[in-house]
Amino acid sequence: LAVPAMATASAASATTASVSASVSAVEKVMQLLGDMSVKAKAEKNAEAVAFAKFDQFCTDTTASKTKEVAKGAELIEVLTADLAKHESDIKSLMGKIGDLKTTIATSQADLKAAKVQREKDHKTNTAQMEDLAETVDALERAVLTLQKEDYNREASGAVLLQQLSEHSMLPNSARSALAAFLEMSSDGDFLTREGPEAHAYEFQSGGIVELMKKLLTEFTQKRTEAEKDEMNSKHAHQMVAQGLTDVIENAESDAADSTAMLAEKRGMHAKDTGRLHSTKEDYNEDVAYLQGLKVECMEKAKSFQEKQGLRAEEIKAIEKAMEILRSPEVLGSAQEHLPAASAASAASLAHLRSQSSG
Repeated sequence: LAVPAMATASAASATTASVSASVSAVEKVMQLLGDMSVKAKAEKNAEAVAFAKFDQFCTDTTASKTKEVAKGAELIEVLTADLAKHESDIKSLMGKIGDLKTTIATSQADLKAAKVQREKDHKTNTAQMEDLAETVDALERAVLTLQKEDYNREASGAVLLQQLSEHSMLPNSARSALAAFLEMSSDGDFLTREGPEAHAYEFQSGGIVELMKKLLTEFTQKRTEAEKDEMNSKHAHQMVAQGLTDVIENAESDAADSTAMLAEKRGMHAKDTGRLHSTKEDYNEDVAYLQGLKVECMEKAKSFQEKQGLRAEEIKAIEKAMEILRSPEVLGSAQEHLPAASAASAASLAHLRSQSSG
């Protein structure tokens, strides 16, 4: 009886040990699952924190780059308009400078022609005034000679009247009258003549004097008019020359200013062309970066959502397993079926570890 009792006691002891071992195995599995749950939640939270920072970066960078792209597009539009304005101004200034050069050349040619014409007019007027002055002088001397009673005794007087009769500026009638008078006076005995011949000579001499006085008045007036014409011609030329000189000087000044402005506009055009080129490069880079950033942010957001879903499923699976292991059914089954429970616990642990590492 003692042997069976001892055997029974040994069996009972063995059973108790087995149950204790079973409970300990379940607890180890529970602890492992708990560690896995904590780790999974920590990783899930870390991923969420990291993504939140990245998502904020996406939001901020997208906003700033969008502004830069808009600003670049606006600057491109402004620079393009400025370049068009520069080109229009350059074209206008080149046309203006061309017109001014034409004006200068034309005015210079007109001034030169006016000077040449003035020299011709002055030469003609001077010659005419000299001829008129000589004629007036000859007429004055002729009147004085004819008024002398003994003019016929002076050879110089006859010579003077002869020269005057041949003067080209005298009217033909005056030359003819002088020639007739000289022919009458050439007869040496005219002083001894009496009667009709003497009266005819005296009448002829008085008529010649009156004719010479009349011619003297006419030619004196012509000389005055010629001098006045020369003065008017000179004044008119001075007015024309001054007007053309003013036109040339103003055109040259305007052309110089326009040329300086043209150089300035060309410099501005070159500068804005370079700015437009660099702005377009920056704009294209910003657009490409913004497009790439949007794609990257979208892809990472999608990846984050997928990972978060997997983490949530993993945590849910672990918590479900822990719930099952804590249930009375699992604990009772472990006590009744120790070997099977031990094997199942080992397999479950291995499986969970495999999932965790995966």
